[in-house]
Amino acid sequence: MKIAVWLLFGAMALAWTAGAWLTAAVAQWSAQALASGTAEAAGRAVAAWPAPPWMALWIDPAWVKALQDLMVWSLDTAQGLLPWLGTAMGWLVPLVWVGWGFGLVVLLLLAALAHWGVSRWRPAALRGASA
Repeated sequence: MKIAVWLLFGAMALAWTAGAWLTAAVAQWSAQALASGTAEAAGRAVAAWPAPPWMALWIDPAWVKALQDLMVWSLDTAQGLLPWLGTAMGWLVPLVWVGWGFGLVVLLLLAALAHWGVSRWRPAALRGASA
């Protein structure tokens, strides 16, 4: 049972690390895209796409047009903030890794607590046999 606790800890730690790595990579990419202006160009390109005809089955084309107009308005409004926002997003990568460290410590403490709990737990059959 103790082995199962530590195997579960290892699997959860691996998943936690992969999630932190993915989050840090996306944060770094988005920070670079915002700082360089690539995000603005991509947003304007997406806003210019025509809605495909099959989309009208699920979403009203007027809503799609309204969302595209909102995207263009948001880009025009935030044009001066985008490079600053890209710089601010650069701080997100170290924060992701600090959060990863805290999360890993919590996982380790939970695994140690489960290990201790499993070592203290004895089935009823064994308790009756020792008396």
